[in-house]
Amino acid sequence: MRSISSSFGLFVISLLVFIVLISLTAGYSYLLFHVSAEIFSIIIAGVIFVITWNSRDKLENGFLIVIGIAFFFIGSVDLLHTLAYKGMNIFTGYDANLPTQLWIAARYLEAVSLLIALLLITRRIRVGIIFLGYLLVTAFLVFLIFSRHF
Repeated sequence: MRSISSSFGLFVISLLVFIVLISLTAGYSYLLFHVSAEIFSIIIAGVIFVITWNSRDKLENGFLIVIGIAFFFIGSVDLLHTLAYKGMNIFTGYDANLPTQLWIAARYLEAVSLLIALLLITRRIRVGIIFLGYLLVTAFLVFLIFSRHF
């Protein structure tokens, strides 16, 4: 069995290697760097959601449930932002405004989610209602952005 210090050392070495590799991609191609950084943040958002979703029946804290569900939708908008980024050529007919608006929408969704979660910190909430609310708000934001009304 490994000791805690050797596991921590392995973690630090892995983190340093990751940082060096990401830094090298920035020198090679900014698009590769941007996509790598965004995918990493999307994976983190997905992990937060999965952990929260699988423990939702054990959580008595509304804060964690709201944050977990919110990060699923924040990660989804971030994925759209990554795919819409200039040079990816996935969403044709849009300029550099599209990824910027998606990024702003994701950050607003994140900020509002943190405020809402603080208000629900001591309450037990209904997961389905929160999920449906985030689904509707996110769909509305994405619709506004892609219809050029954001």
